[in-house]
Amino acid sequence: MIRNREFKYGFMALVTGLLVMTLVAPVTAADREVKESGPASATGTVMIENISGSIVVVGWDKAEVSVEGTLSGDIEELKFKTGKKKTRIEVVYPDNKKKIKGEANLVINVPRDSRLEVECISAFIEVSDVTGQVDVSSISGDVTVTGECEELEAESISGDVFIEGGAPEIEIGSISGKVKARGKASDIEVGTVSGSIDLAFDKFLGLNVESVAGDATIKGDLAGDAHFSFDLHSGDLILIVPGDLSADFDIETFSGEIDNGFGQKSRKTSKYAPGRELEFTVGGGEARVRINTFSGDVVIRTK
Repeated sequence: MIRNREFKYGFMALVTGLLVMTLVAPVTAADREVKESGPASATGTVMIENISGSIVVVGWDKAEVSVEGTLSGDIEELKFKTGKKKTRIEVVYPDNKKKIKGEANLVINVPRDSRLEVECISAFIEVSDVTGQVDVSSISGDVTVTGECEELEAESISGDVFIEGGAPEIEIGSISGKVKARGKASDIEVGTVSGSIDLAFDKFLGLNVESVAGDATIKGDLAGDAHFSFDLHSGDLILIVPGDLSADFDIETFSGEIDNGFGQKSRKTSKYAPGRELEFTVGGGEARVRINTFSGDVVIRTK
């Protein structure tokens, strides 16, 4: 998993250009049913590509990949190829048209322990019960992942991202879409531009939150001896943690306010500037929490 604080938008940048060049027009042709299946490794890789429509992926206990659904409009074919280590499913659109008519709506069953990679443009993606590594990307479609998996990367530009269950390591990215994730214990990296962030986990094993204009609400325990960073520009941060937390806090704002539920009061960084800062320790100070905002407020609440 990529852990360098730069979210993986290479695919998105590429297909955004494609989307501008090949805008998807409304469907006018009748749907054509497709049904394919083939043997696949229980721990192999399944790669899925589509432009418009929907991709629903469900993990099952068979060593087989199955595809059912419909194609419409200008779509030429569904390429389906299984192998010992890799299965590839690709919806083929014409490459010589400025406007593409049609969409593919597919339900795909994959071996539960597969490594899954899904790339879409305006199609929404739903994944459930896949326990291997999951990497899903869409441009304007929503992304939903439910169930526990080994590792998780989920991204959308203008679509929303929803996570229920998660993984030990999670990376989530969006630009204007909102992010909402629920789970048990995870090390999380999440970033948005204007979209809101809402995370609620039993325990964060590590956490890096970045946003430009979106608000962030974070609820859960913070693991000891781990790092937690929050960098927001104009968005507000609400951090809800246990009252018996063991952590060292370092908070600074340029013009935002600081409301600390543990009781310690912030002070102005300068008599000439509106910024505030607050450093304090609760419990044994195990977790290290660093918070920086520009104009956003910081609110810490205890539960």
